[in-house]
Amino acid sequence: MALVGAMLVLAGVWTAASKLWERLPRAQGAKLRQWLVLWAVKGLATPLLLWLAFNSGFSDRFPPLMIRIQMAAPGMDTVLALLGAAMTGLFIIGSYWAAMTLGWLVWVLEQRAEDRGQFVRAVLECSLFSAPPAALILWAFGWNAAGAAGVVWLLPVFHHALPLVLPPKLPPHYSRAIAKMHLDKFRDAELAVIEELEKSEEDFKGWMMLAELYANHFDDLAGAGQIVRDSCALPGATVSEICGAFQQLADWQLKLAGDPAAARASLEEICRRYPDTHMSRMARQRIEQLPRSREDWIESQSRKPIPLPALGHDLDHPAQPAGPPADRKQAAARANECVRKLHLDPDNIAVREELARILAERLGKAAPALEQLDLLLSMPGVPAEKAARWLALEAAWQIKYQGNDRAGRETLERIIRSHPESSQALAARRRITLMDMEMRIRAARAGAKVGTAKRITIPPVSP
Repeated sequence: MALVGAMLVLAGVWTAASKLWERLPRAQGAKLRQWLVLWAVKGLATPLLLWLAFNSGFSDRFPPLMIRIQMAAPGMDTVLALLGAAMTGLFIIGSYWAAMTLGWLVWVLEQRAEDRGQFVRAVLECSLFSAPPAALILWAFGWNAAGAAGVVWLLPVFHHALPLVLPPKLPPHYSRAIAKMHLDKFRDAELAVIEELEKSEEDFKGWMMLAELYANHFDDLAGAGQIVRDSCALPGATVSEICGAFQQLADWQLKLAGDPAAARASLEEICRRYPDTHMSRMARQRIEQLPRSREDWIESQSRKPIPLPALGHDLDHPAQPAGPPADRKQAAARANECVRKLHLDPDNIAVREELARILAERLGKAAPALEQLDLLLSMPGVPAEKAARWLALEAAWQIKYQGNDRAGRETLERIIRSHPESSQALAARRRITLMDMEMRIRAARAGAKVGTAKRITIPPVSP
């Protein structure tokens, strides 16, 4: 019981001190924490160690102070008696130390109060409720419980008086800054964000809002990057906030500056800070998808997107004849460039899709184009939606460029089996229905021709 009581008393003091330094400016809060640690060493740990030393009986000339330890039999009884003395000492010393600390904290509040009369009235009002239980504890358990009685009296007093002197800090509000942004008044929005940050210097959201203004509206990407790095050094920044900030910085560096190297460095910072985590794996995946140079980034931005057909888009139009030699030469040069890039990065999906499209549609080489699609389909971790679209493209090329309705039908059936809920599966069912109808129409026409020929060649029957 003594240990439990001591823990409760010390926890109450620590909670009170925490509430105080949360409301103080950062420098004053840090000084309060340092003072509390030193005061705990001087007023709590040191007396407790002396208490144990004087009751341990370390010398015949200095026997234990407590009679029950002196009377205990050597061995386990002495150990149990010493342990009991330690718990008693912790409770008595800890409760006295806690009461003195709370008294000092109340005195600090009284010195900071603007209206001391109001502060005194608040202390007296709270004491009307907390002092009687404290007096009852002191009367029931004597002076050994005086420290605990002091804590019961002063802890409610402190919590009641604290809001009068230091009201709780309100979280920053950026509604005014957001309204200025909507009106394209970005300089006014910057001032509004800074005003809120002056009230709460460690608000991560506010710093990131300021970084976004610098990056997107002031063309100061270097300043935005510095704000992001400084924000990630804030003591209250969480892992998800830090990783999200570096991901955002990488987006700005790539989209606004076209600098894949800087974006890669920002993402690698996540891997360096949090190795072998989900955050680092996500960053590593993005790094692998980044262009290798600024030139590759510019080229990828200027490249037209490769349309993957919905079934029926390409199939309803006949294959176009090969273009003029100049176009074929240009297409072959582009295909060779894609091959060179794939030698450097075989997992570059966009380049492999483009190569397949060039081979099939501009160079008339459907077979190697289908091989490229098979390579894409065999890649690990392919999303189901992409796989269904690649299969749809494969079916379209088999039917349109190779004239192989049977292989195209098998690919369509594979889409329905493998991805039954996809939009491509619905289109595949429609295409198979159309193919069946065309087969029946062709069969009916063929039968009609055969029937007509028989009616012409059969001689009339004599009556």
